[in-house]
Amino acid sequence: MQSAARTRKYQPEAHGEHGAVLRIDGSAYVVETESGEVRAKRATSCMLEPATGDLVLLATVNGTHYILAVLEREDGAPSHIVSEGDLQIRLQSGSLGIAAPDGVHVVSGKDLSMAASTFRVQAKEGHVALGVFSLVSQRVRGEVDRAKLIGRSLDSVLERLSHRVKRSYRIVEEADHVRAERIDYAAKGNLAIHSENAKITASHLVKIDGDQIQVG
Repeated sequence: MQSAARTRKYQPEAHGEHGAVLRIDGSAYVVETESGEVRAKRATSCMLEPATGDLVLLATVNGTHYILAVLEREDGAPSHIVSEGDLQIRLQSGSLGIAAPDGVHVVSGKDLSMAASTFRVQAKEGHVALGVFSLVSQRVRGEVDRAKLIGRSLDSVLERLSHRVKRSYRIVEEADHVRAERIDYAAKGNLAIHSENAKITASHLVKIDGDQIQVG
């Protein structure tokens, strides 16, 4: 497929001038020059979108006016880098950095994908709001000073679960159900169980063993 530039008949008629953008009319820019008002198109290489009042550099090729660059803009006015199609920023070597003193915002109408060998995020405060969250990882390690989780339900399916804590407190307002093949509780000190009513049943054997057994 031949490019658009090759299919056009080449004519060595080109000159440049400058002017001020008066207004934007659809996809055309009305620019005031020394020779009068002209309608210009934004050149493909002009990534910065011209705005009203900008001083721009024009090139006229075969009777068509193109805005090549924005030369000056009012101080403090916002700037927009606009591309009509897909846009890729690629470096052959080195690294790419984006820095802003007041914030960086990334908005995508569809997918937002990131791929890297190492992923790091550093912030004083973080907020994440997701409709559905899925995590797939071979290993997860977390170190926090204090954590708080509030939710309506939590379901987990694990092959093994281990906890090692210095103190553990749990409050169940309604029912607490445990179903297990074997349950083993061991306490170095005292074991106290208090309830309004207590019932222990076994299909075969109930055994109580101790140096002293007090009932009542």
